[in-house]
Amino acid sequence: MRLSRIALAVALASAAVAQAAPAKPRLVVVISIDQFRADLMRRFEPWFLPAKSNKGIGGFEWLKDTGAYYVDAHHTHIPTATGPGHASILSGSDPISNGIVGNDWYDRKSGKEMYCTDDPSVETVGGKSGPMSPKNMLSTTVGDELKMATNGKAKVVGVSFKDRAAILMAGHAADTVIWLDGGNGKWVSSSFYFPNKQLPKWVEDINRQDVIAKAKDKAWEPLLADKEYWPARRAPAEKAPANGKAFSHATNSIGNFTRSGQGQDYLFDTAKKAIANEQLGQDEIPDVIAINLATNDYVGHAYGPNSPEVMDISIRTDRLLSDLFNYLNKQVPGGIDNVLIALTGDHGVVPIPEESANVYKTGVKRGPATGENPKTTINAALTAKYGAGDWVLWSGEPNLYLNEELVTQKKLDIAEVEKTAADAVIKMESQYYAFTRTDIMAGRLPQWLWTPMVYNGFHPKICGNLLLIDNPGWYNGGGTGTGHGTPWQYDSHVPVVLRGPGITKGWYSRTVGVTDIAPTISQILGIEYPTGCVGHPLREAIDKK
Repeated sequence: MRLSRIALAVALASAAVAQAAPAKPRLVVVISIDQFRADLMRRFEPWFLPAKSNKGIGGFEWLKDTGAYYVDAHHTHIPTATGPGHASILSGSDPISNGIVGNDWYDRKSGKEMYCTDDPSVETVGGKSGPMSPKNMLSTTVGDELKMATNGKAKVVGVSFKDRAAILMAGHAADTVIWLDGGNGKWVSSSFYFPNKQLPKWVEDINRQDVIAKAKDKAWEPLLADKEYWPARRAPAEKAPANGKAFSHATNSIGNFTRSGQGQDYLFDTAKKAIANEQLGQDEIPDVIAINLATNDYVGHAYGPNSPEVMDISIRTDRLLSDLFNYLNKQVPGGIDNVLIALTGDHGVVPIPEESANVYKTGVKRGPATGENPKTTINAALTAKYGAGDWVLWSGEPNLYLNEELVTQKKLDIAEVEKTAADAVIKMESQYYAFTRTDIMAGRLPQWLWTPMVYNGFHPKICGNLLLIDNPGWYNGGGTGTGHGTPWQYDSHVPVVLRGPGITKGWYSRTVGVTDIAPTISQILGIEYPTGCVGHPLREAIDKK
């Protein structure tokens, strides 16, 4: 009798645990805001919509109030760039395991530059831009694992103006992945995803509307009254518009359109049409859509993070997020509470160098203005020590590839040549340090706080002989505007917010990685982590009720 009572108690306890387990979301919506530095979530709070109002739910404030908001989240690799950043979000991996060591790198086998999603074995569907696929991505994604776990029944979709963002988030097994063709301004894809070389009808319908062509006589102007933009400063190279507004930019080309408020509208409208036409979230089998907001990056590069343009596009993004969330509340059976939302950024950005020098008096310079160049500096140093030769095959931050055949021909020790090259680079005014392949492989790097980012960004079969690090605050991209790519906090620090089934709301100050998003989603979905995953579930965020 006593044993039966114990068995009954155990059974009841098990049932209680089973009942407490949160239901799986019908839809997972992952939003990457390109070049969305963490401070932007707080700096523009006064202009964001309220969490809730009689018009429905808000954007950023609603996410922060009802979700798990990590205020000290970082990318854990170098370079902090679009390719590696998006590869990490839904794979939970860094370049060391996913192979995306930059937007571009040098392929020693072919002797050519390799773009992160290049794949000459496939064809572009809907345009003439270069053929793309996730072939170079060495890890699976959450979408891939969900496809495997559901025997292909789950749907996975990716949408972005940028091919690499859409592809590297959606993964290998996705159903529909689209990006914008820079030549014709149409949505395109790859025969990797569409072997029949035919875009879905709903995508073709959007393309026939010629939205970008119809915007050629319009302009992107401030959403708010001009006086609201007082916290922002015009980029040093930018002239005040003749109409006296905070800014005014024509949308008369594909590039200008995608770098505008109208471009952001178009992206969100396309994402909503993807959700509707792909019938995402309409049954109990979870689906995934990965959305990248590339406009924020285009604007940030051109005008800098302290510009009225970045303020405006951030405020517009807030309102468009609100519109998307209210749409999902009506579109998905059971409403927004059946949707798991994850929002983050793929990297941050350094302030415009001239602004840093003029406003903050830091003395920071724009790299090329000093006349320095790592490639020419190293060639000169190696020629002086070892004799004439074409010593550097390719350089693209952070990777620099030495001519190893020439090293062999001259019967030199590669470790010594790498050190000579590194010593020359370190003397450059713009450079902080140069790590050698030999030292990385031997685990002999200095024990600095961000040294793990160097290890995490190094793939032994893909990376070069040196990994170069710019000085804090420097931008070596040339021209005007600004960029990113370093381990410094302004480049690595991004927001991470999760909201939906299985998530415990709260503001959390523990330092976490963007690589923790994928295993957290995987836990909620009850699927295996992606194959290259190095992150861990966000323990505070997972519902324990």
